[in-house]
Amino acid sequence: MRKRIDQLAGQFLQRCSQDMVSAREAVARLRGGNANALQELEHLAHRICGTGASLGFESLSACANATERFAEAQASSTLPDPQATERLVEHIERLEKEIDRLEMAR
Repeated sequence: MRKRIDQLAGQFLQRCSQDMVSAREAVARLRGGNANALQELEHLAHRICGTGASLGFESLSACANATERFAEAQASSTLPDPQATERLVEHIERLEKEIDRLEMAR
């Protein structure tokens, strides 16, 4: 059973790395004025938060939760605020660093 969980954890971290590519693309759209990109970022962070918690990646889950909550708070705006966008980028960078740290530890 433990071997299967380790395998799932590895697959999850790989998917997280792919999600970070999507997150950077969404940020580019957000910087271009596409407020809908916030929903994509919120969804990515939500998925990472939930699955990360299920697999025992508490620090990753907490980081993703903070990203999700920040994106959610910004989604009420009709136009992306450049300062808020840069703060969201900081959240995403922290999330990506945590993913990298976990991958290196495996």
